[in-house]
Parts: sequence; C-alpha cells; structure tokens
Amino acid sequence: MLRTRSLFETVTSAFLIATLSHAAPLPTSLNVSIQSENMRHILKWSSLQDACCSVNYTVRYQGEFEYMQNARWQDEPLCVDIVRTECDLTVALSSDSDYNISVLTRCDDATLWTQLPKSFNRRDTVLLAPKMDVRQRDGQIEVLFGERQNHININLKIWKEGDEQNASIREITGQRFHYDVWQEGGGGGVYCVKAEAVLDLSNKQNSTDKRCVQVQEPEPPWLIPVAAGVVVTLSLVLALILGLMTPRCSFWLRKFVLKKEPLPGALLDWTKPPIYIFIEPQESTHTVSLLGPSQEPDRTLEVKETCDEEMCP
Repeated sequence: MLRTRSLFETVTSAFLIATLSHAAPLPTSLNVSIQSENMRHILKWSSLQDACCSVNYTVRYQGEFEYMQNARWQDEPLCVDIVRTECDLTVALSSDSDYNISVLTRCDDATLWTQLPKSFNRRDTVLLAPKMDVRQRDGQIEVLFGERQNHININLKIWKEGDEQNASIREITGQRFHYDVWQEGGGGGVYCVKAEAVLDLSNKQNSTDKRCVQVQEPEPPWLIPVAAGVVVTLSLVLALILGLMTPRCSFWLRKFVLKKEPLPGALLDWTKPPIYIFIEPQESTHTVSLLGPSQEPDRTLEVKETCDEEMCP
C-alpha cells in the first residue's frame, strides 16, 4: 500500500513539473523587424519553437485603406498559421502609405501579439546598386543585369576611356543589353560602362563602379573578299599541281607496290624471239608461158625451134 502511494505521488509530481514548465510565461516580444531592399519587403521575427510544444504564426497589417474601414487588420494570405519565422510582404505593401504590421503567435493554448516597433513605408526601402556583368564579343559590349523590381529604373552610361564627357546614356528595359561599338562608329579601344539605379518613388539613386573592357579594331571591309580570293587561287594551284603529278605518282606507286618477280633460269631462253629459216627447194622447174590467140604464130615458131634444137646432135 505504501509503495503504491509513493509511486502515485512520484508520477503526480513529475506531471506537475512538466505542466508548470510548459505553462511558463511567454516572452513579451518576438523581436519583429522588416528588411526592405530594392522594393522587396521581408518581415522577420524570433522563434518560440523551444518554449512551446506547438507553435504557429499569423502576420497581419493595417494601412491607410484598412484603417479607413473601421481600423481593421488584414491577414496576409500566404502567412496564416505558418511555422516559419519570416513573411514576404512585397505584394501586400503596394501603396505609399504607412503600414502597421504585427505577428500573432499561438503557443499551445497561449497567444502573443507582437507589433513592429514603428510603422513602415515602402519609400524607406534601401536602394542597392544594380548587379551587372560586362562582356566584350565581336565588337559588341554585352551587359547582363540581375533580377529587377518594379519602380526601379536603370540607366547605363557608356563611354570611351578618356572621353567621359561625351558618354552615351541608355535606359535599360530588360536583363540583357548590347552596344555595337563598330556600328556606333567608335572604333577599337577601351570602353567603360556604369549602371545607375533610380527609385522613382523617392528619387533615390545608387550607381555601380565603372567597368572597362578592351574592344578590338574592326577588320577592313575588303579583307574578307581578298582572303576568299587568295584561298580560291591557292586551291586551284594545288589542284593543278596534284593533277600533273598524279600519273607519275601512280607509276611510282605501282612500281613500289607491284614488284616484278624474277623468272626461273629454265625460262630465261624463252624470252628471245624465235628465228625462222626459209630454205628454197632444189628441184628443177619449168617455165610455162600463157599466150593469147594473137601470139599463137610466135608460139608455133618457138615450139619448132625448140624441137629442132632437141633433135640436133
């Protein structure tokens, strides 16, 4: 019985200690602050995650418009019952009026209401110098800009080194800008650029340091046609030389690749041409003459003379 009672008291004491520790009073402030740069407004506050079992936050604001409507507070739709400790109010704070901003904290069953120490106006934003990257490419100066916010204008100043009084000023409308040095008639040399951000709500200004790049002299307009003509001429001459050398090279190649094998000794005599010998026959021949009718008497006389000769001793 005593052991059961002691165990019950121990468990009860532990429960009371845990309950009292979580029921400790909340801090009176969340250290709420707002960071505004280049018209982007981020509200931040300290966390109560360590002091609560469950905690969430709701951000509310009150501008001139909300104040005229029975001084009501407007919840920021993207920051209702959130657990993170920051809220983007760039879209919500869209007018030039003063805004009261507060954070409602729910820590378990407790509620804490913390307000920004003083009202905020977007005119108080900190204007930063533009982020830019300068490159030189084929006679052009390419300038790349980072993310831009509304109500911020950027003017770009371009000049040839040593001639800043005659600088050219261009208004930037996008994140990429090209300046054709050759088309502008500037020629080669060192060119410098400087970007200036202007906030049209409060006339604030902030500029970058100057950035300089080397631009090469443009090639003369006749250089490309002349170079093309030289290349064509050299190609024709080379083709002609190869055409003349092709038969001789082909003969040398065949002579080197197709080597002539020597003939066996038994066949060397067959390389001489045969000798043909004609032998005239030694038999006696008789000559026979064919006479026409008109020559018949002469033939009779010839036969007679022949007969006489044969009969003579």
